[in-house]
Order: sequence, then C-alpha cells, then structure tokens
Amino acid sequence: MRIKSTFSIFSILLLTTPIAVSALVFKTTAVHAGETDIAISQPTQITSQLLKKSEANRTSAATLAPLAPATPDTDFNYTAQQIQDTSSTLAQVTSVSQLSDVQPTDWAFQALQSLVERYGVIAGYPDGTFRGNRAMTRYEFAAGLNAAMDRINELITAGSADVVSKEDLETLNRLQSEFSSELATLRGRVDALEAQAAELEANQFSTTTVLGGEVIFGVASAFGGDPSGGCRVFPDDRGPFFEQLVPQLNLRDRNSDPEVDCLNRDDADKNTVLAHLVRLGLETSFTGKDRLRTYLVTGNFDGGGFTNAESLNTYMARLSYQAGLNNDVVLDLLEYRFPAFNDRVVFSVIPFGFSLSNVLSANSAYFDTGRGSISRFGEASPIFKIGGVLDAGAGFDWLFAKNARLQVAYGTGGSGNPDSGVFGADRSALGVQLLATPTNNLITGLTFVNAYTSDGTLGTYTGSVNAETNGLWSGSSVPSPIDQANDSGFDPCCRYFIGDLAAKTNAVGATLQWRISRQLTFGAWGGYMFTNFLERLPNFPLSGDATPEDLNGDGIADGTPDGIGSSSNKKPFANSATYLFSLGLSDPFGREGDLFAFLFGMPPKLVDAGPETRGTPVPFFETSRRGEPEVPVTDNNRNLDTVGVGDGPTAQREGLPRRVGVKDEATSLHFEMFYRFRVSDNLFITPGVVLVTNPGHIEDNNDIWLATIRTTFRF
Repeated sequence: MRIKSTFSIFSILLLTTPIAVSALVFKTTAVHAGETDIAISQPTQITSQLLKKSEANRTSAATLAPLAPATPDTDFNYTAQQIQDTSSTLAQVTSVSQLSDVQPTDWAFQALQSLVERYGVIAGYPDGTFRGNRAMTRYEFAAGLNAAMDRINELITAGSADVVSKEDLETLNRLQSEFSSELATLRGRVDALEAQAAELEANQFSTTTVLGGEVIFGVASAFGGDPSGGCRVFPDDRGPFFEQLVPQLNLRDRNSDPEVDCLNRDDADKNTVLAHLVRLGLETSFTGKDRLRTYLVTGNFDGGGFTNAESLNTYMARLSYQAGLNNDVVLDLLEYRFPAFNDRVVFSVIPFGFSLSNVLSANSAYFDTGRGSISRFGEASPIFKIGGVLDAGAGFDWLFAKNARLQVAYGTGGSGNPDSGVFGADRSALGVQLLATPTNNLITGLTFVNAYTSDGTLGTYTGSVNAETNGLWSGSSVPSPIDQANDSGFDPCCRYFIGDLAAKTNAVGATLQWRISRQLTFGAWGGYMFTNFLERLPNFPLSGDATPEDLNGDGIADGTPDGIGSSSNKKPFANSATYLFSLGLSDPFGREGDLFAFLFGMPPKLVDAGPETRGTPVPFFETSRRGEPEVPVTDNNRNLDTVGVGDGPTAQREGLPRRVGVKDEATSLHFEMFYRFRVSDNLFITPGVVLVTNPGHIEDNNDIWLATIRTTFRF
C-alpha cells in the first residue's frame, strides 16, 4: 500500500519526538552593527572556536570570542565570522555500524539493521549516532515505518520490485495494520504542516530577507561635577561679548560655531531623563552565504546628553545607548559581505555606516549597546573609534591559520562627495588586526590604525577635549607681528588665526580576554596614539611682550606678544594613551544569562605634546554619532577661549593669550559597574553606575556620577 509523504523522516521526527528535537542544534547569532545586536539567523560558519561570536551577555568559555560591532559606534558592529553559522542536520548512513550509540543488545538494533543496510532508509546524526539506546515511542516507530514504506514504494515504482522480498512486504503490511492509528496521526500532522507552510509562504515578508530589531528604554541621571558644565551656548555672533564688541569695532568672528560662555554659568542640566534608542535591521542573503544588511536608527537622547557644555561638559559622561536624533529615522548601516577562497576569507563592502569595528573584532565582552557596557568608553577600546564618524569603507577577514585571523579595513568620511572622493576625503582610517587564541581560554589581539583628519582630531569622543583635539591646535589663534595678522579676532593678543591643521595618527593597541573559570572572565585593552601634524606653525620667531610681567599668575608674561618664539616653524605633535581592565561574572546566583561586570580604566589622555605655544583655541564642536547635531564640549579647560571673560568691549581679554600644545595636567579614572538581568531571551534589564574622577583630566574638576537603568527588547 502506497502512502504519500512529502516530508522526509527528518521532518516527521521533528513533529513527533522531543528526542529528535533536542538532539538537533540550531544556531542563531546576534549580529552587531555599530553598537547594537539584532537576533537574526545566519548562514554557515566558516571559523573555529577563535571565531565564534562573543556575546556580551556571557563571559564563559562558550562565548569567549571577539566581538566586532556593533557598534557602533556601533557601532551595528559585526565579526566577519558571522557570515556563516553551521546548523546540525541529519545525514544519510548506509551501514548500521556507523550509528555508534546503537548497541547489538538494543532493541532498535535489529530493526535498524534491516532497514538501513538493506534499503538505506533511516538517517542518523552527523556525529554518527542515532540515540538508539533510548526507549522509542509508537509514534517514533511509526515515523521510521513510514519512511521504510516510502522507500520500498520508490523501489517498486522505479521497476526494482525484485529487490524487495515478499517477506519484507508481508512484514510491512502487518506493521502497517498494527500501527495504522499512529500512521494516520502522522499523516494528519504532515497535512497540517503543509497547510501552515503554504500560508506562511503566501504571507511572509520576503523569501530572502529577515527583519530584526532592538528597542532600548533608558532612565539616566547625572550627579556631581562641581564645577560641572552649566555653560551657556549662544548662536554664532549672538553672545553677550559679540553684542558689545562686534558692532563697535566691526570685528568678524574666527569661525561659524556658536559661542560658549563658561564664566557666567547657569545651573547645569542634570535632570533625570527617559530616552530611547530604536534600531531596525533587514538582513538578506542571495546565495545562503552572503549577507546584505540595511539598518535604520532613531533616538531622542538629545543635546549630546550629559556630555554637552550645558550639562557635565565632558565626553567622559557619554552613555553607550544615547542618540540625539530628535526622533528622526536615519540610515545607520548599509553593508554587503560575502565569503571567498573556500570560505576562509570574508569580504565586506560598506557604502554607508562604516566604522573600523565593522571588520576588526573589538575583542570585548561588553561591545553591545543593549546588553553590554553602559558607557561609550567601557564598551570597546577607543582605538577602534579613531577617525571620527566615517561613511564608506571596505575590508576583509582572513582565517589564515587554525587559531589566527588577519583583519584589514579602510574607511573614509565624505566619500560620496565628488570633490574629495574615497582617497581625498577630509578624514580616513586604515586598520589592521591580528587575532589569535594561544589556548582555549585566551583570545588576544594586536591592532594598528593609521588615520588622517583635516582638523587634527582623534574622533573617539571618549577622552579629554585636549586629547581629542591633540593639544587644541585646530581653530586656535597665535600671536603675530601686526603686519602678519590675518584675523582681527577678539583682541590684539592673537592676530593670526591658524584654522584647521591636518594631522596623521598612528595608533597601536592590544586586547585580551581570559577565561579564568567557567563563569569568570578577565578582560583588558590598551592603546597608544601618536599624532603628527602635517603643517608647520607660522614663522613668527619674535616673542617680545609689551608688558613683560606676569599679571594673572599663570606663569606666563602678559601683554601684547608679537610672535611665538621657539615654536616658530615647527610641526606640532601629540601622544595619547588609554587602557581598561574588566572582570565579568556570568550566570551569577545560578541565573542563566545574567551578567555582573566591573570595569576600571583611563579614558584617552594627552600624555605628551608640543611645542607648547602661546595661543588661544576656541571650544571644540563636533558630532560623535552619525546624524546628530554638533554639540560644544570644553571640559572646563582654562586654555579654551570662551565668551564672558572680558571686562568691556575694548578691554583685553583676561589672561590671553593662553596655551596650546600642552599635555593633560591630571588623570581621570573611569569606574563602572552594572548587573544585567535576563528576563527572557528577548528582554534584559540593566542597572548600572559610572564614576569619573577628575573629568577631562583636569584636577579642578570634581568627580561626576552617572546612573542608569537600561531596558532592552530584542526581536
């Protein structure tokens, strides 16, 4: 008797037995773009244990692996190995001896021997096992019987009836009669599944595309920082200083940025906020191994959050999930990646949303916007953020040895502009990284980054303003002879406006994750950044002061200098350093998926700079996230020329000129602690706190505190 079945024994076993279901392993990875993970099934994985993704929610051996990134800033950051993810599937066997766990004494052995060796009917698992020493239900037996009847029917239809013996047909007939009710139940389940599959196919979003997303609700408060920010920000040429000075003296401003008054402060903006971040991602595969990703993002942690001059006034107060997009939905990432060379190399092409961590694995257990560190600094090494907000780029991830990978990435900013193009952009970054696993419990990485910026900045937005600007050079004015003046400026002290100074940065970094025990993981990273400006300072060797004495006690003679002395005609330089150590305890108190983490480190600090020169820089305005407006940050740095320090429209500004090319005077330390509660696979709640001492690496700045409760929904 012929029984119609459009599903294999694999499909029937999935419907009828929990044993089969539990024996199969279906892998779903969390892709990381810039800063957020989205749970989406991936194609087949090509890499070894080294290349398995390190989820931020666990620091045990099963997840001790580098993360890309997110972020980010992520970014969404991804590791190249995520292009493939092997799912366990059933494989046909031709001899029962291949089913290693079926013993001759097991009751299933003789039945399998007859079916498999004579007709090649039932499939086993890839590891050569069938789990035959477990009791088999009547439905499980009926599933095997159904497959046997299908196989014999195929032989008869193909004209191979002589292959099937009369005794086997009689045996099958008797078995069919005895298990008729079970076979009918199975056929009903198959018909129902076919109907469901047809309905899903008719109504599915796409046959090639999967939608995923992450929604973050964040409650956050800020404390301390006396003096914190509280500076007042005015539109360009609208501040109190210009209202008096510009009309009377017909002076023009040196730049188009708003003006910042940090002398006549208001109360700092440190109120408790409730903000959100939403990320939606479409992942498409055309071949089963490639991947096209398109991500949208929106958020409302506006005004730079607690970082801007009106609040805590430091980049060290930036949270990982904040996005000042005013609820506007913007494109965050567009990327296509594909494997080549026997799946040992994965190439990535990113027309928009590029960051180095899209290709270079950050090797951090906390590089996850929704489930990792609560701070931008703590999520991953600032080395991967050098170059600022980039646009387009490309790279590859090469598994060149069993336990080693080589990753290379290059990206630029403004690459879609024909005026500059890919190789003439105002900022770019090249990153090279070597990852290795010396032991099963250790992952190490060595990173080199070469970056170019037209304004001489680092662009990590995690350190002091002095470090981020490499000594406050760009946008500064220096003393000059009257006949060399190119800008009337604020006052006669600083007649020559330098403008932007282009610079190249070479950075080296190292990362480490060490699984001390099953639950405890130690992490560390560090980096050193060498920046050399490409242009020389003006040739103003004179330094004569009209008033040689020190009037304001800053150690520098006041008056009206007419040059920069020994700094004349030199190229500025700046060297910065950063590090972080972490301990992560996964599954504390027996709660699977929970994570307790403690992080301690030093945000980027300018440890060496020169030549120290008399000059007056203006506040630093930049955007640290794609699509955000620029916000001012000063760190309360006394060398920055802020509005509100003059005694009158014609009076020389107090203490001007100041100094540029000066290293940071103190050391800021970052302490962070958070506990992530896993409510379900798709819901996490993370309370955390951050303490930063001497914000901006300035001794006079009191400590600041950040507290947040982050709730993450993933789908």
